[in-house]
Amino acid sequence: MEFLRVQKTRTVRASVLDKAAVSVSRLTRDTPNHGFAEQHAPEDAFMLAYQLRDYEGDLWVDGRNLDLGSLRKGAFSFYDYKRSWQANLKSRFDCVNFHVPREAMTALEEDLGTRRVETLNPAPGADVADPVVSGLVGALLPAFEAPETASLLFLDHVSLALCTHLAITYGDATVTPPSPVRGLAPWQLVRACEMMDAQLDGSLKIAEIAAACRLSRSHFTRGFKLSTGMPPYRWITQRRIDRARDLLGSSRLSLQEIALSCGFADQSHFTRAFTRSTGISPGRWRQARRS
Repeated sequence: MEFLRVQKTRTVRASVLDKAAVSVSRLTRDTPNHGFAEQHAPEDAFMLAYQLRDYEGDLWVDGRNLDLGSLRKGAFSFYDYKRSWQANLKSRFDCVNFHVPREAMTALEEDLGTRRVETLNPAPGADVADPVVSGLVGALLPAFEAPETASLLFLDHVSLALCTHLAITYGDATVTPPSPVRGLAPWQLVRACEMMDAQLDGSLKIAEIAAACRLSRSHFTRGFKLSTGMPPYRWITQRRIDRARDLLGSSRLSLQEIALSCGFADQSHFTRAFTRSTGISPGRWRQARRS
């Protein structure tokens, strides 16, 4: 995203079916009128730009000026990087940009049964309001504040949801109705939970767990939720909290030591997650147990 001349960039990366990397960057600039962006390098990828504030500028595609107008807060515009784009950045901006390789879209064929997605249909520079995209962006925003604490399982879920939604809504893909899925077999559930319990830092990928259970990624995810009532990334979060409770009540470890032991990035991350889950800080929870 260097060609956009941003002042601040925060990026997280995920994968779609472990076959293609999707990067998501929050780009900000607080000053207006900073001129033409540098020409991007052509590549077989898409860029989705979601606005967190209203934006104004000029845009050229394949050398032709578009009547861009104003891009609204809460809407997105779409770009095919196989075409030539040039922007005159007039206003300040705050946006979330998804860089989606075409390989990420075609990867959906094998696992979800869609037909090949050759392109996506939003008009160049169109201002598109889409509540699904808005919801996914909202779910990602906390990850930009502390990328090191973001769970790969969660990021993979969001990137898969985004690409599936784009393919079906804007790429004319059709999804084959899945065969009825039951919960995991007892041995599969035990194996999955053991693997995630051993790597509570969230570095484990869904595809690794699915392979150990001899299932496709989508089949595993649906089966795990049917068996446990929650997706894998949420199970990990709850397991971290459960383990932290045990250590708070049974050990003299410091909060920092407990945070690291339970897979949190640091004490601050631990405190936020524990308080969000229980309604009380870990320090106060420990005091209440000992009083």
